[in-house]
Amino acid sequence: MPGDSKQGSGNQLISLGVLIVLLAILSFALVHYNIVPCGFYSSLGCDVYYSIIGGEVGGKPKVLIVYGEEGMGNPAFMYETLRSPRFSAHVTMKELGLVTMPLLAENQLVIVERAREMKISQIKMFQEYSARGGRIVWVGDAGTKAPESESDLNYFLLKSQRKAGASKEEYIGPWARKLSDKQVSLDYLLGLDYIGNYCELAECSRPDSIVGFLSIPSVNDSGLTNGISPGLSIFGDFSIVQINSSSYQKGLAYLDYGTDFLASPPAEYFWLKQGRQNFGKEFPAILISGTGGRTAYYAFPPEYFVSGMMPIDKATGTRIQYWGIIENMYYGMLYK
Repeated sequence: MPGDSKQGSGNQLISLGVLIVLLAILSFALVHYNIVPCGFYSSLGCDVYYSIIGGEVGGKPKVLIVYGEEGMGNPAFMYETLRSPRFSAHVTMKELGLVTMPLLAENQLVIVERAREMKISQIKMFQEYSARGGRIVWVGDAGTKAPESESDLNYFLLKSQRKAGASKEEYIGPWARKLSDKQVSLDYLLGLDYIGNYCELAECSRPDSIVGFLSIPSVNDSGLTNGISPGLSIFGDFSIVQINSSSYQKGLAYLDYGTDFLASPPAEYFWLKQGRQNFGKEFPAILISGTGGRTAYYAFPPEYFVSGMMPIDKATGTRIQYWGIIENMYYGMLYK
């Protein structure tokens, strides 16, 4: 009957509308958790996505630089670089002690650098931000030093407390903390164990000295390393880290030291055995971890390679600059 036909068409339209809404929600979730890039569906996908979550038409992703009082990185220069016409990023800075979870949640990318000293509560805050789908760039030695109130070794995790049969006297490292009987595992979030800073293990008298060369695996489709030439000379300090075999990560670039790096760790490196030892000759430089690779770790400050600290090229008389590293960091984390 005609009435039945109209009712059937109406039901179909309702079902189609519900399906479209469900697909839109699914697409939004896939982009939010970085399972697919925001430009996967359309070249305008990123503009639409960031307009929705930012409440502004044609909006840009919000970037927050979190910094402390000491450690690797130059947050002020990172800020000026990202807000320059080359990026025109929507970027702000905030001292670590003033950062809250609601503030983190307002941003689509959080960069943590020059933040060596970090409380357990602050580590847990970044873990929660990541669990909610936030993207993080973690730089160098951030989070490798406890404040005086948490400097007792009882706040650090022994290998035996995580894995039965492991040495009872060996600590995992400064990224593996504990509060009472609860583990706070930044090492799992990053997919890495911190060893130490190169310039604390070796003499770094000249900032323009080459410390190694960038090695990029041939099978690598990440937006963080696309277009970067393998074999780039690396200058300045960097953090030596090693893969955490108990967590997920994907190595995107490595620093090739060229020979075995032999050194004696300082006494404050309580997680390492004392005495001269071999740390290897290839070290992780850029890695991603977590679902969708939402957390990226850089063993060196990305902004360093476009700063005035870089040496002058003797052949051209101009300062060496690697813009690809910081450009890939920004666009690779937010658009690709």
